Amino acid sequence: MGKQKTFDYPADLQEAQHALEAARAERSAFLASAPKWVEPVGERTLSDGTAAPAEPGWSEEQFEENRRLLATEQEAARVIWAHPFWESLPAGDRVEARTGLKHLAPGVAAL
Repeated sequence: MGKQKTFDYPADLQEAQHALEAARAERSAFLASAPKWVEPVGERTLSDGTAAPAEPGWSEEQFEENRRLLATEQEAARVIWAHPFWESLPAGDRVEARTGLKHLAPGVAAL
């Protein structure tokens, strides 16, 4: 197995990666706390015969919060995708470099 390459990621790119991870974590936490169903679901009988209670859908505030969190996550991803650092690498190294960026520990510079 060949030696893994290391990349000297610019500080602003590392910060953008951490911002993306934070945005994803925040949206994931929101989704975990939001009602399971976006639209209200009435009481129903499941395939195993058990009754499932009615469940509320999302409120307008929850829809708006999800939109805001999604936009933040998408913008963070766009900043990483469009960063000029990628153009400084040979095309054959870009996938490995992008993967490496995802695995940087928070607050740790690349080797």
